[in-house]
Amino acid sequence: MKKAFLLILLFITLHSPALSDILPDSLMQKMESIHDSSKALMINNFVQSNYRSLPEMCMKAIKRSIEISESLNQEAALAHSYSLAGVLYKNKGDYSNALEFQHKSLKINSKLNEKRALASNYNDIGIIYKTLQEYDKALESYLLANSLATELELKKGIVMTLNNIGTIYEAKGAKENAIDYYNRAYKKAIEFEILDAQAIVLNNLGDIYATSGNSIIARDYFKETLRIDKKTGDRIGSALSLINIAGTMVGLREWDSANFYYAEAELIAKEMKANQLLFNINNGRAVMYEERKDFQNAYYNFKNAAIFQDSLFNENKQKQLAEVEARFEAENKDQQIQLLKQEKFIKEIEIQQHKAERLALISLLVLGTIIIIFLYKRYRNKQLQQFNLRLLKQKEGHLRAVVEAQEEERKRIAKDLHDGIGQNLSGVRLGLAALIENIQVDNNSRLKISELTNVVDHTIQEVRTLSHQMMPRILQEDGLVPAISDMLEKSFRYSSISYEFEHFGISNRFKENVEIGLYRISQELINNIIKHSGANKVSVQLIKNGKMLILLVEDNGKGFEMSKLKSKGIGLMNISSRVETIHGEFNMEPSPESGTLATIRIPIDDGK
Repeated sequence: MKKAFLLILLFITLHSPALSDILPDSLMQKMESIHDSSKALMINNFVQSNYRSLPEMCMKAIKRSIEISESLNQEAALAHSYSLAGVLYKNKGDYSNALEFQHKSLKINSKLNEKRALASNYNDIGIIYKTLQEYDKALESYLLANSLATELELKKGIVMTLNNIGTIYEAKGAKENAIDYYNRAYKKAIEFEILDAQAIVLNNLGDIYATSGNSIIARDYFKETLRIDKKTGDRIGSALSLINIAGTMVGLREWDSANFYYAEAELIAKEMKANQLLFNINNGRAVMYEERKDFQNAYYNFKNAAIFQDSLFNENKQKQLAEVEARFEAENKDQQIQLLKQEKFIKEIEIQQHKAERLALISLLVLGTIIIIFLYKRYRNKQLQQFNLRLLKQKEGHLRAVVEAQEEERKRIAKDLHDGIGQNLSGVRLGLAALIENIQVDNNSRLKISELTNVVDHTIQEVRTLSHQMMPRILQEDGLVPAISDMLEKSFRYSSISYEFEHFGISNRFKENVEIGLYRISQELINNIIKHSGANKVSVQLIKNGKMLILLVEDNGKGFEMSKLKSKGIGLMNISSRVETIHGEFNMEPSPESGTLATIRIPIDDGK
């Protein structure tokens, strides 16, 4: 336990340390020109900028700021000083004093009706209670902070307090509530277009699924976080997201993919000379190699992680003093400029007031014009959106009609082949057999009739096979899983390609358009593998996960080049068209086996 700092020390002024005993000499020289009434403000700004890097110095400084604010009866500055003291004690691990000072700040801010400061108080109090694992009190504080942020329309405050509430439910083990608040925070972040907040919430969603062991969903959230980080140009965030994705790949035991993402993160970390990231990467790799029983590489990466960890302390210490002096010098210059401008500002304010009256009418007219233009553009945009929506629905309907017409034509042709041509050929076969039995012919003629019979038998078999390919009877009668299994067996029967087919969570039939669509898609993917991939191993998985049906087709062939993918293959265009008609998603990427991994996700309703 940290030793508690007694409250009474704040009120002893006879033996209070001078500022020269608290701050560095170089900074004290700059404080000499500041008026007493501004010293508390300047000290608070110094503490707020340096409380993480220089905690001991900031602790002494904030006590002095509290004394100055109390002696001059500066309530707003005192409330700010109390809040900063609470943060310092919290970081020090002295949570009793941290809560005491935050509540003192809260009391003054309530008196002054400083709602923005109150929101900050409640959020900081929530953080302390969460650290103490008093989750109900933490939740109460976060809810109050969220209410004030909502009232004041503090957009980022709304998002982050919703996110903090989610962290409390996650800590309490209420996973569904946590996910609900994270999703609400993400929805608000999208509404307010706060990209960095979107990344934070998505990362938390990824963490909760990763902790629950659902590495696939966690990976998808981390990938979306990575997309946002790249969009915002957040290189550090991109590296952290890559590390998180690599961690999920380790959980899935997809070692090559994990190594790929660790390598991508390492490139960024080395480019930015970010030793903390390099420590995380090497530490993650060490865990991965330990999981793989590769203890030599595990030891090598653990050793590298230790080296980077040791370098962090020396690196940060050198930067801190330079940053402190630069920030304080800038603050001092700003304060001096502010004091010089104060008198001029008072004189100019009367002139500005008269100008404001004249400008008010003009501004009102301009504002009215802007509102009219805005409403007109909004109406036009709404009309354009409705037109595009109708166009999209028309396109979807046309595409669906084409696919349905194709399938109906396939059914008709399959039926005609089976019931018409097939039956006729069977009749010819029986007639030839009867001809041999009933007519006296020489051996040479009998041999020719027998050869003709074999030709008819072969033709009957080809017609039957073509009929089944046009519309497999097994798909109509037994469903998707038996149909795909039958198609794979027939496709690879006479090839050197080995295959495995797995299905999970599938107990019911699906809608006809979904079954036909997925069957045709898998058929087209298998044909592409046989013709173009050069693979000798194929893996097919069909998974039902909640309201999503997922088809994974993976091979170990020669893969593809993304730059050439769009210019090749009617087959891929057919796959994309079929996926669109059943409102799904289609993605192709390099597989961990160095071949190709095709992923098709189809939404299904009510478990069907």
